Amino acid sequence: MGKSSKQTVKGTVINEKYGRSFEGLAVEIVDKDLRRYPHSKPAPLDKNGDFSLSFETDDQNEQEAIGYLQVVNRKGEVISFQEKDIFNSSGSLEELEITLPSAALSSSTFEFARHNFKSIVAINPNYFGALEKSDITDLSPSITSKQGDTRYEELDCIGLFPEKDEVEAVFKVKLPYGFGGGLCTDGSKEYIAFYIDYGSGFQSVGPAVSVNTHDLAASRHRPICYAAKQYVDFNKRSCKKPYLVKLRAILSWNTPPTGPNYVPAWGNSVDAWIQIDPSKKSWQLVTSDLTELALQKSYTDLQVSKKELIESLSSSLDYNTKNLEDERVEFKKNIIENPNYYGGLSDKDHIEDAVVAINSLPADILEKYKPKLIDPKWLYPVNPFLYNTNYEELTCVGLYPERDTLEATVAIKKQNGYKGNLCSTGSEEYVAFYVNWGDGLGYQHEGTTFFRAHDIPRDVNPLMYAVNLRIDDMEKKLQRCQEENIVRVRAILSWEVAPSGPNYRPAWGNVKNCRIQIRPASGNSAKCEIQHVNKVLVEDIDSQGYARKVINNTTLSPTIFDRPFGSIVALWGNVNVPGTFYYRIRYSDDNGLTWNTVTDKRRYKVNNFTVGFRTPDSNGWFNSSQYIADVGNYSDTALAEWSTGGRSGKHIVRLELADFFKNPISGQVCQVTVYLDNKNVNHYSFTGSTIPQEGVIVKDTAGTIKKCGKYQAGEDVVVYGNFEDEHFNAFSLVLFGGNLHSSGVNITPAINKYDEGGVLDTHGTIGASDPSSGSVLTTVDMPTIGANVECAYGIRMVTSDRAILGYFSNYIFKTTSHSNAVYVTFNWEP
Repeated sequence: MGKSSKQTVKGTVINEKYGRSFEGLAVEIVDKDLRRYPHSKPAPLDKNGDFSLSFETDDQNEQEAIGYLQVVNRKGEVISFQEKDIFNSSGSLEELEITLPSAALSSSTFEFARHNFKSIVAINPNYFGALEKSDITDLSPSITSKQGDTRYEELDCIGLFPEKDEVEAVFKVKLPYGFGGGLCTDGSKEYIAFYIDYGSGFQSVGPAVSVNTHDLAASRHRPICYAAKQYVDFNKRSCKKPYLVKLRAILSWNTPPTGPNYVPAWGNSVDAWIQIDPSKKSWQLVTSDLTELALQKSYTDLQVSKKELIESLSSSLDYNTKNLEDERVEFKKNIIENPNYYGGLSDKDHIEDAVVAINSLPADILEKYKPKLIDPKWLYPVNPFLYNTNYEELTCVGLYPERDTLEATVAIKKQNGYKGNLCSTGSEEYVAFYVNWGDGLGYQHEGTTFFRAHDIPRDVNPLMYAVNLRIDDMEKKLQRCQEENIVRVRAILSWEVAPSGPNYRPAWGNVKNCRIQIRPASGNSAKCEIQHVNKVLVEDIDSQGYARKVINNTTLSPTIFDRPFGSIVALWGNVNVPGTFYYRIRYSDDNGLTWNTVTDKRRYKVNNFTVGFRTPDSNGWFNSSQYIADVGNYSDTALAEWSTGGRSGKHIVRLELADFFKNPISGQVCQVTVYLDNKNVNHYSFTGSTIPQEGVIVKDTAGTIKKCGKYQAGEDVVVYGNFEDEHFNAFSLVLFGGNLHSSGVNITPAINKYDEGGVLDTHGTIGASDPSSGSVLTTVDMPTIGANVECAYGIRMVTSDRAILGYFSNYIFKTTSHSNAVYVTFNWEP
């Protein structure tokens, strides 16, 4: 322990608004983890806000000292925080200045931890204990416990839209403050990260999605409902065995979750069981429009004819009706005969409402019922039966403002009663969305969509489903940021029959209402945004262009950034900005002095079979309306694809927006830095080898090269490696030949990654050069491995790096890394 020395810092606390008293306030110093310095007491402020603070430091570590100042009240509660490290900032330690937010003294709603949250967790990511359950070593200490606070926002419902492979979440904003400002400001972000447990633990499905939230007076009275969604590239199974997995969503305010065990300071997590859609049959691939003819389809015999088609193909339409209510079994037949059979359109005393509803049906359906309208009594309810939620229940509804998309979640509660198993067409769960825009016209129909429910034997309940539907004409509904554009949404769930209007009363299903916030037409939140690069959230990329390190394939490091990018760099983001007609991507490799335009085509999904390409003009401009339409068809469509070729090093990537005349819009520029690595792992030769061999070689215990030589019984095979890469990751070894299995035997040692020590470092084998003697990777005892015949054997070594290389499989984006395979052979005589 080094000798300690006493130090003193002096300064002044300044209030944003003059005239506030500093009585009872004090200043204290905290270390690099925001812990109070030992042997240091808070220094009280005098009437002018001046302070003099003494503390002790260890002389041995004085050069590495880090310190921050914070203001506390008479209860010892922190009310303000100085983001600058006083020891590593210019200026005198006797002329320090701290600005105290006026709200810290005057507002009963001020909460220091929330006001300074991003600054605090940037210094100590575990300050509130968010990472305590994560598998992270060398974790910073938790200073104060704050976990799962849902006073401001709360995640309510999650589910899967199986036909679109989209997971969805609905959350509520419950307070009118604490979100960083009104609609004209940047506000704050609510991050939602999704994870799937396929049976061996939760794993991420992609980067967190975010929703912009603000201080809104409207939430003072009732919550405002928001939503988000994300496409998942699921592995599919056949329809013969249901694929049930657990979905987890984590809502975290202003900082993205780092893994499935992350515990947000503000926010919460929700788990649910979901059913992954089976591999599609050919007839499903050509009838995949979930909104087309929804109303017509549900009121005609189209479903019956389709069932006959499927029956002829698979004979899988028999379903168990045992113990099902007559209202369930005979429901569709009765509705086709009398659309008001169960009283969904009106009761007996208001039959004129049912007549109006019938007259509003599409023309081809109305034609079928016209002869009966002579006597409206045929529409009298025969068996009034409403709002039964024993089988299915609408649980939440909300709006994804950035995508102008309405979303709803539905719980499927029983194992049967849905007209067949997964190999049949099952039954449709319709959700109709209506919005009251406040224009005096009442609830307007924005669209109807559906998902298919099936009879699924299981021991978990409920299964959570979801649907979503984009509002196509939202541009006409936008208002300036000075106006809180809060409107009401209504979602109606109806089994087997599409709702015919906002007052429809489903027999099987229910209704949910909530208030939603429409994105503003102006202000800081009406701007372009790059959200993720090669499936890495921009917030998870540092200023040098590196992505966060991945720990155990599930968790992101809170402090280490060591993964570069390469091959295709694909970007996702927001160009849904008023006044925008075009966008383009540019890059700079000289820190912004000059810019180059990306003119590569981008992919889009035409249908389940076909990928199309959008070509920018000669200046790189893409049509933003086309992109928004493409995203509506396939939500994981990338903004742009940049083929980086052989480029390496630090690059700035920029997104620019333009008006109708392709003039760049002032202020509509956003950018991110990426570090490129397009080089594979280098395999070097070995000193003393008379036969060309690179990367891996075998020797005996005396260090003699035995490539193509013969090992005798009792001799060990010593495997040496000699490889190097700027961003090395790992190596693997497989022994094959002789009497071993054709796929070989894994002989990879326990230490085989760059961060595990041994003979490896972040660049490969320690001391790698061309040539060198190499480093011992492992020693193989052949009889123990199971080699027991005299024969030729070989070792296959594969090395990889940490680069995030983008590529496409059809229209689906995927990532990989560089890998380099090499072989060495030898003979073995037992």
